[in-house]
Amino acid sequence: MLIEQWAVLIIAVLLIGISKAAFAGSLGLLALPLLLLSFEAPTALSLLLPLLIAADALTLHQYWRQWSMVDLKRLLPAALGGILVGALLLGKLNTAFLQGLVGAASVLFALNYFLQRGKAATWLANSLGGGILGFVAGLSSTLLHAGGPPIKIYLLARQLPYTTYLGTAAVFFALTNWLKVPAYIWQGQLTLQHLYQVLPLLPLSFIAIKLGVYLKKRLPERIIIPLIYSLLFLAGARLLWTLP
Repeated sequence: MLIEQWAVLIIAVLLIGISKAAFAGSLGLLALPLLLLSFEAPTALSLLLPLLIAADALTLHQYWRQWSMVDLKRLLPAALGGILVGALLLGKLNTAFLQGLVGAASVLFALNYFLQRGKAATWLANSLGGGILGFVAGLSSTLLHAGGPPIKIYLLARQLPYTTYLGTAAVFFALTNWLKVPAYIWQGQLTLQHLYQVLPLLPLSFIAIKLGVYLKKRLPERIIIPLIYSLLFLAGARLLWTLP
């Protein structure tokens, strides 16, 4: 890989780790748009999956037993359905389409945050809302590693304590990312070569998680999250602007 590609991967690892430990995945939304600036879409998706799994394991350790089983029981069965649908589509979408999808989703997620900031969709805080958003999260996570926004919408609607919110998100993504592995192998998206490429970066995940825990204790979410979504909007807009 080129030096530029290594640099992008290192930044992605830091974003993922900090995000999972401190912001329940919000900052991690930037990882895929960032990788698409240096990698083809299938390669970017494949390289991200083992990095996400490593970060999930470390995040679970930080928030062990601080999750809501009620909400996980609502979300996970529906997410499995979304993963199965995503598995059928994986590998059938060309690079330009995926780049456009990531770009459009990034812009829409960012706009939704700024338009709805401070408003929790409490009408989704039930089994039906959990099922619908769990399915969407499973599907978008499989295709784009972008299951964070639907889960964020549901968990915010539930108005959980912030630590419980982070712990529930950690369990959800730890399980769904492992469930995506067979789909990625089946479609030829994940190979030993991809694992070898990201292996040197795995220790950095530990540092990123610890940094995320540190930031969670010292930086208010009201300052960091708007910055994250501003960067997400810019990254998505750039992907749309550079579509082939």
